[in-house]
Amino acid sequence: MNSLPQELVERVCVFLTRDDLKNTLTLSRSFQYASERASKAYTTFDLNSSNTEDFKKLYAGRRWVYLRHVRYQTYIPPSAEVADAEHLAKHNCRESPQELREKDELFTEQIKSIFDTIKSLEDSSSEGKLQLTIYAPVREVRETCAHRKCISWRLHLLSPDSLPHLGSVRALRIEDPRIIYPLEDNNSLLKIDLRVIVDLAVKFPRLEYLGCKLFAGSGWTPYYNSEVARTYSRDCDRPGPLRDTRLGFAKALDNASLPSTLREAQLDFLWPMSSAERIDHDERIPNLAGSNTYDLFSSSLRALSYGLRRLELKLVADASLFWPSAGSTSYPNLESVCILFHMSTPAGRWYFDGPDGLGSDAEGFQVDEGSYPPLEDTSDDEALDEEVDDEGLNTEIVNNKRFRVRPNNEVLSPFLTAFAKAASEMPKLKEASLWSPLRWQTGDAYGNSDELGKNIAKWPDRPLAWGITYIAPKTFGFHFEGQHYSQSRQLFWTTGTWRPSDELHDLFGRIGDQSVELLEYWGLDNYGKEMLPLREVFDQFQIYGRRHPACAWPVDKSFIIHKTLQ
Repeated sequence: MNSLPQELVERVCVFLTRDDLKNTLTLSRSFQYASERASKAYTTFDLNSSNTEDFKKLYAGRRWVYLRHVRYQTYIPPSAEVADAEHLAKHNCRESPQELREKDELFTEQIKSIFDTIKSLEDSSSEGKLQLTIYAPVREVRETCAHRKCISWRLHLLSPDSLPHLGSVRALRIEDPRIIYPLEDNNSLLKIDLRVIVDLAVKFPRLEYLGCKLFAGSGWTPYYNSEVARTYSRDCDRPGPLRDTRLGFAKALDNASLPSTLREAQLDFLWPMSSAERIDHDERIPNLAGSNTYDLFSSSLRALSYGLRRLELKLVADASLFWPSAGSTSYPNLESVCILFHMSTPAGRWYFDGPDGLGSDAEGFQVDEGSYPPLEDTSDDEALDEEVDDEGLNTEIVNNKRFRVRPNNEVLSPFLTAFAKAASEMPKLKEASLWSPLRWQTGDAYGNSDELGKNIAKWPDRPLAWGITYIAPKTFGFHFEGQHYSQSRQLFWTTGTWRPSDELHDLFGRIGDQSVELLEYWGLDNYGKEMLPLREVFDQFQIYGRRHPACAWPVDKSFIIHKTLQ
């Protein structure tokens, strides 16, 4: 066995099952190495604070080159283990500045441990090629007070400049691990400050991919039947910390030197979508842009995209995401763009109204000192807790009013204009989609709402969508084969009865090589030409990941490789 060429040994092991590979491990040193590699048993490791030494021992030698994915679930102990009893007695409801600092220190300690552990292997061996995924902590809450479970404050990374640079990390993702309904569970999801994404990304000089899946809401907590439950739940999503984390991200990104190797970004700031769409369309929402004429968060993401080839975003954004408020820009490398924008704007307005302009005059409210959770118990907190002690906590969820399905041209047109201008400055663009998820669920707000809903969509009670898609010539856009391959440029206006102005229509016509014919499609036959489609159409327009087989558009065999005919 020792006389066989290593290439042949590797080839043989590729075709063996996991059980067979267990047997070939002991045949020879060559088969041992090849079997370990082919089994993929060492490609992923779930690192935590208690197994760092095991991790180092396992990957200190040859197995380091097998490793492809390191996952780390951060952990914050129950608050009863963090603060002493006397401290908790003074702060039964609200977290104090001391407790917030302690959480930041614990989170920072774990991030530093990840970096130091990977750095030690790099120093003793060589640079690897890893994806690092960090999960936000889910904290057990043992206190009976629901205020302790509904937290708006975010976890911060302290002294990020002290972290070492890691050449092995080529992909970074930061995620919320699961959906938590704190009033119905004894857990709380601790939100990570958005600027942590930037602070970590700059530490990876060979980073190629940057991703996140994080909750960054704006009044999207469940709408409970009980006023007491609604009061508690608002503490999960106070606009003050939300505004601050968006501004902090923008400031960090504006001052950061991201690695020149970065080519792909997949940033989901609307996770989970079930929460993002739960917003009541009659609710006033915060003005997160403040006195600025544009949203700094959106503008910073535009700067991030200049060097990318693929960009997928889910977020609340304004026109500065695509085009600066003054001057011009270009996107020399972008090939694939998929933007899911929320129907609300950073300034507190809405991109969509109800029928007959309902809700078009809505304005956002200003974020002020009252937009933050208190840092000590209040008489209102005590009264609320006493009411729950006496009557219990009703967590029955009721449906919000959701009627915004008609574009508000005053607000939406500048957004679309900026997108069209930006897309026309993308010389390598192969596919682009700009869309928004919509819902129609009004109850009796319009009398016979069922009949009105049938004028909006074929299935008005199901998740809907509104959007525009571009596919370049000779391209299988968004992995689709068949009818969506063409020698021409293609624009799909899946916008119901809405039509762009002549000026806006002309701007979209400039996307791509204008010497090539442009084909335009208005609506989809399956859903009614003048009606909104089901959301499942646009759910498939993702640059990354496997698409659902129920998609109304053709499905090919691949799920991640972008294919372009030559």
